[in-house]
Amino acid sequence: EVLGEDAAGRLAADPWLLLAVPGVRPQQADGFARAVLGPECGPGDVRRSLAVLGWLLAQAEVKGHTALDAPLLHKALAQYGVPDPEAALEEAIGEGTVLVFQEALGEPAAEGGAAEESEKAEEAEEAEERAVRVLVGRETAALAEESLADGLARIVNTCPGPDQDGRGADWEQAVAAAPSRSAGELVRAAAGHGLVVHTGGE
Repeated sequence: EVLGEDAAGRLAADPWLLLAVPGVRPQQADGFARAVLGPECGPGDVRRSLAVLGWLLAQAEVKGHTALDAPLLHKALAQYGVPDPEAALEEAIGEGTVLVFQEALGEPAAEGGAAEESEKAEEAEEAEERAVRVLVGRETAALAEESLADGLARIVNTCPGPDQDGRGADWEQAVAAAPSRSAGELVRAAAGHGLVVHTGGE
């Protein structure tokens, strides 16, 4: 049902597609692949690497992580027997199976004076390039997050904060009457913003 009406044909061509079915683990997919492919089955099969990578990202999404560090994925792929994790990830990126995002770390390198040697400038540029966190995620999660961000931005831009509606005193009374400090903080946040996201409580 997950793989569609042509599931049998697709699984015959790529038995590791079984990992797309909820509840199936790599060991089970490997056993199925051995039954289908026989001696042609191996841990370095590109089809296996792509399927395990997709499975790892799907498991991370269940836990709330829509993108993972590339080094973390390399380590996880190695734990599941992928012989060359870096090549497997590059293959997935090249195939468009996953998307790559870059997140800057720290402040940009400071610019040097006019008399700074070109060698030092190159070293500073290399250091700045290294200060980037490489994240990998599935396209479905990236599109969902982008859609959510656009929706939240529209709400923020169209809903004025309650403190702008001329009822500030009413909100202060609500804060004072809150049954707990955390409840008061939530009321205060709602008073100051048109959109409030509350997590971690009832």
